[in-house]
Amino acid sequence: MLARMKSSLLLVILCLSLVVSACSASPANTGESSSKPVTQSGTATADESVDLVRLTWGDSGYPSPFAFSPSGPGGYLRNSFLFDTLTWKDESGVIPWLAKSWEISKDELTYTFKLEQDVTWHDGKPFTAEDVVFSFNYYKKFPFNWTGDFSHIESVTKSDDYTVVFTIKNKYAAFLSDLVGIVPIIPKHVWEKVDKPVEFRDDAALVGTGPYTLKQYDEKSGQYLYAANPNYFKGEVLVKEVAYVNSSNKVLSLQNKEIDAGYTVNYSEVENMLSQGFKMIQSDPTGSALRITFNLDHPQLKDKRLRQAIAYALDREEMSRKITGGDPIVGNAGIIPPDSPWYNNSVKQYEYNITKAERILDELGYTKNANGIRELLKLKVMVSSTSQESQVMQEMLKKVGIELNIQQVDSAAFTAAMGENKYDMAITGHIGLSGDPDYLRLWFMGQASNTYAARGKTWKNEDFQRLAIKQMQELDFDKRKAIIGKMQDILAEELPTLVLYHRPFYFMYNPDVYNRWTNTYGGIADGIPLWDNKVFFIDVKK
Repeated sequence: MLARMKSSLLLVILCLSLVVSACSASPANTGESSSKPVTQSGTATADESVDLVRLTWGDSGYPSPFAFSPSGPGGYLRNSFLFDTLTWKDESGVIPWLAKSWEISKDELTYTFKLEQDVTWHDGKPFTAEDVVFSFNYYKKFPFNWTGDFSHIESVTKSDDYTVVFTIKNKYAAFLSDLVGIVPIIPKHVWEKVDKPVEFRDDAALVGTGPYTLKQYDEKSGQYLYAANPNYFKGEVLVKEVAYVNSSNKVLSLQNKEIDAGYTVNYSEVENMLSQGFKMIQSDPTGSALRITFNLDHPQLKDKRLRQAIAYALDREEMSRKITGGDPIVGNAGIIPPDSPWYNNSVKQYEYNITKAERILDELGYTKNANGIRELLKLKVMVSSTSQESQVMQEMLKKVGIELNIQQVDSAAFTAAMGENKYDMAITGHIGLSGDPDYLRLWFMGQASNTYAARGKTWKNEDFQRLAIKQMQELDFDKRKAIIGKMQDILAEELPTLVLYHRPFYFMYNPDVYNRWTNTYGGIADGIPLWDNKVFFIDVKK
């Protein structure tokens, strides 16, 4: 079946790029052929549908809950088209999804969910509470490929066919958004006999309750074609097919009508597209950051004073302006973006100040030679691709006498070096900062699923860890914000990492094709600030 999918999708993608009709595709879950041509679509309003929307993203792997790539959000988003969660998010925040309502006990340790009825799996079998109980127990044995901290769960039981009760070990503020709002429910009748889920590639591996089925997937090119589920329980699926195609130049592809939407971090590209009649949405909150990860086992960088000197020596406002072309958002030393409701307005920052940087370096004994170079301080920064940030850093640090060598490696070597602490500094990007701030606990206590974020194994700060646990268990917003503010203060002082700048994402799209795009409050799932949220492809029944 997969072999047939691979070969036929190459023809489908050619149709997408050339807008040629009369190409056929074969559904992954039924094996039946379809002669429906791939054509350009029209604008959808709340009660209208379109045939096709074409987006762009790289390969994210086979989209079962156990096989997609966890290295970025693409895999999770591709998976979410097929599988549903108990809660989800729209422009207002957390909303009911497979669970139509819930109650929280007075001690905040028991959550009782009433499930939607008359929901069917893609293969026609009914969805019940038994599937929810099975899913969470199965994930304890075979972890889900994105995130979701199952250590909080004491038990999951059903009280009837459409009621599920979660008992948790401790209060967990992010339970609704970052656990039951992330973890996909899988069908018991499919997975109960599967003991190697990562290797499971039967068509049934993609049977969910979601708004789409996977019509085509080409493993070589990493391109996808999804078809609407005509029996979706949440309402009519307005976009009948969604294609993910590769594009080396999103602007050119939009201009040539090879894709209908794509994002950029370069504002000059946005200005160009706006002048041609395309529309743009800026991510809000920003939800993304470029940062320096310091190896805190490094004999010199383990001293926070050196990290602070580097922060003062970098004109991060100029760096952001030069690279993104938009209004600069200097990185918060406490990590949380300044447009987030969790931002600490009084947190310590490191303004560009060469004099302060020079003084700290002198106090540390890194004196300059006749050529203005601090010979005892030669550092390397590791990147996994061509990095303008590293080049700008090199020039800026040179002004205070620090010789910085850029070490470019492939992505596999980068991941390995990060995991083994075999680097001086590394530049990494993250796009999950618009969600629940519990990510600070996960990052700096070494529990993040993202390899690049899980750097807490070498930074131990008892005050931070105490506060991290405390905020996790505080459900009152104001009290929790005060705790998270103190966590930002510690991060800003100790500087285990330095955010260079927060980068807005700009979503450019053709309004003549589809015009119902909007931001997800708090980011999709655990803070993904992208726009291909399935909820905006559906005329959701109120």
